Amino acid sequence: MRAARLKRDNVDPKGEFPIGASAYLFYLLFQAARLKDLHDDRKLAAAGLNLHRVRILAVIRRIENCSMKDLALFSAMDRTTLTRAVDQLVAEDLVERWSSPRDRRRVNVSLTDRGEAVYIQAAAALANGHATMLAGVEDEDLRGAARVLRQVVRNLVAEPLEASKLIAYGPAPGAD
Repeated sequence: MRAARLKRDNVDPKGEFPIGASAYLFYLLFQAARLKDLHDDRKLAAAGLNLHRVRILAVIRRIENCSMKDLALFSAMDRTTLTRAVDQLVAEDLVERWSSPRDRRRVNVSLTDRGEAVYIQAAAALANGHATMLAGVEDEDLRGAARVLRQVVRNLVAEPLEASKLIAYGPAPGAD
């Protein structure tokens, strides 16, 4: 009885996918993210880097005068792990950290010139692989997938301002 119910629940009524479309989307999303991360880590290892550090550098580069709060939000890392990683990046002269004169509790980070050079090297190491991953994907299909994921993020994040910031990959439109 249970096996029959599970099989029925996991059938795509249109027969296009091996399971229902929404379940298949999330399965493929997980697999694609896992495989992309493994691929990226291998590419970055050749340059002496790793994906977590490059993600931190990428967020800091994208969000000028990035606060640790925003860095945690955009990098999807917990604060303890992130603080340790930023400490290492500061020690390696890839990132500089300072407190805002207006609010000493707010800690900001930015790339050093060396950090910028390392990020550019990492981005170059990843660029060809990312193009290969998207080979055969038409621009409109890519945009459609991005629109779907943008809506999924909106649906998952309870706080509208936080969702807007994540979707904008920067300060929310109209935010201070």
